Amino acid sequence: MQITSNAQLLDSTTPAAYEAGRRSQETLLNCYCREVAGPAGELSVGPLFWQNDWPAAIKMALQRDEGGQVLHVQLPFTGERLLVVVAAASITGNYRYRSPFFHKASGKPWALLDWEAQAALLLREMALKHKLPHNSELMEQVRNSVAMTTLALSCPPAAHFPADPIDAYIDSEQSLVFGHPFHPAPKSRQGFSEDDLARYSPELGARFALHYFAVRTEDIVQQSLLGQRCEEIVAAYAPHVDPGFVAVPVHPWQADHLLTHPLVRQAMSEGRLRHLGAHGAPFFATSSVRSLYQIGNPYFYKFSLNVRLTNCVRKNAWYELEGAIQVSRLMRDLLPGLQREFPGLEVLEEPAFMSVDLHDADPVRNREVIEGFGMILRRNVEALLRPGATPLLAGALFGNHIYGEMRMRQLLGDIAARDGSPLASVTERWFSDYVEQLMHPVLHCYFAHGIVFEPHLQNVVIGLQDGWPSQLFLRDFEGVKLLPGHYPEQKLQEISARAREALWYDDEQGWKRISYCLFVNNFAEAICQLAAEQPALQQRLWSVVRHQLHRYQVQWGSPVSARRINAVLAGEAFPGKTNLSNRFFQRADRASTYVPIGNPIAAAGELAPWN
Repeated sequence: MQITSNAQLLDSTTPAAYEAGRRSQETLLNCYCREVAGPAGELSVGPLFWQNDWPAAIKMALQRDEGGQVLHVQLPFTGERLLVVVAAASITGNYRYRSPFFHKASGKPWALLDWEAQAALLLREMALKHKLPHNSELMEQVRNSVAMTTLALSCPPAAHFPADPIDAYIDSEQSLVFGHPFHPAPKSRQGFSEDDLARYSPELGARFALHYFAVRTEDIVQQSLLGQRCEEIVAAYAPHVDPGFVAVPVHPWQADHLLTHPLVRQAMSEGRLRHLGAHGAPFFATSSVRSLYQIGNPYFYKFSLNVRLTNCVRKNAWYELEGAIQVSRLMRDLLPGLQREFPGLEVLEEPAFMSVDLHDADPVRNREVIEGFGMILRRNVEALLRPGATPLLAGALFGNHIYGEMRMRQLLGDIAARDGSPLASVTERWFSDYVEQLMHPVLHCYFAHGIVFEPHLQNVVIGLQDGWPSQLFLRDFEGVKLLPGHYPEQKLQEISARAREALWYDDEQGWKRISYCLFVNNFAEAICQLAAEQPALQQRLWSVVRHQLHRYQVQWGSPVSARRINAVLAGEAFPGKTNLSNRFFQRADRASTYVPIGNPIAAAGELAPWN
């Protein structure tokens, strides 16, 4: 049974199902306001106005919560309106919702709106606006996401991270209950059954042994920048295989998927390939679901998984395998110099990959096998961690709604109590350290070296010492791109033309991706949680961002960086990735579009000294 079918059977009166549905309403409306209603002038946030037929729950929420505002959305193509109370207007669209959601059809009274009805209404509005059929696939993804969130809420995170650094790291990877706050289906996992979700979801504490295939040596394709071939590194943790064969690990779900492929079945019948089943110590599922972590193993294993996780089916195409190696080559040359400038920086390189090529005459079927078996080795965070440091996923702190907020409150409160400092002062200093550790090397890689990192919350790991940020780990080379002006074709001869095309971004594409990930997906979310409903502190934290931009330009800047940074300091709008529109129009992630997002930096002003 697929989880999307099971989702329809969930009892919406249970606390977990109610909370999951409520959060789905919030994230979908976040997307709709940012991408559709805001740009079209169909959104207002302010006091109640003219009509006197407002729902009693709205009036009560405003009376109960001083300073609340009414968020009102017009839906001109369906002729309906939406209404909900938020804590305050937000220039970045990071609203905090305080009331039930209501809608009003023409000639009818206001009525409560649940998550499924809201999703259907907003998707119908978009379909009418663009004269397209109803997007039933996206509706299924929303249902799928709510069902997964409901399951995740069966074991929500504790207030504190575990004391042991490695346990804390695993916990941070496995605690993202709600997912992306600006995605219509942040926990969608199309392809997983209900049993699969329970077995493989990080939010449910998933840990499992890998499956292995014995594959003839001549059918192995690999590349490695290490002193050993990829299959030799993997062999240390793999079952013994006969001479002339290589042990190839795969995610257990992917093993079942591959066993149904006709080329794999044919190779097994010919004795070229054997399924060895599960073997070895367990791996932990990390936040990406398909990248797995094993304590003590020098590498994460990043597997192909033919499951649509949020936007994409997560398989390692050949050009992506090549791209990971190429970025690792470049970073090996650049990292020593970068670490002299930015001592806290670490990059989790991806220096080897392996797959299976059955050399079939049918190029489509053969590519499916190569992609299906493709796996990448990524450097383990343990080996790079400073003594006494605790690595935590940034998404567990800033992208996890009430649970991230709860844990940051505990972490900062512990520092404030230990140091005898005001909580607001500790928050500001902590955030300043974090911004410095992240912003400066990411900007320098772009402006000085033409490398576009994606520093969103799921790609950043923070190393904490005594609670303070001391290290910053960047990861996931799938999203890393190169500027052709720095890396023309003649500098990328080790990889195929397809891999070069996939790696290149022009200057504007590169800046939009960095600006979105850094300022919108990362800092805006962090500030929203660190200074929840504290406008003065929010302004000071945006002043921190402004101050660190100034510092970067003074210390490492160039005329090229000055143009970009001065525009940000002057209040140029941030680019906001359109996750809802991408899924509605079924676009590839690389074809993402952007909408302008309000930039609070200019209004924040210069940073005054700490008290």
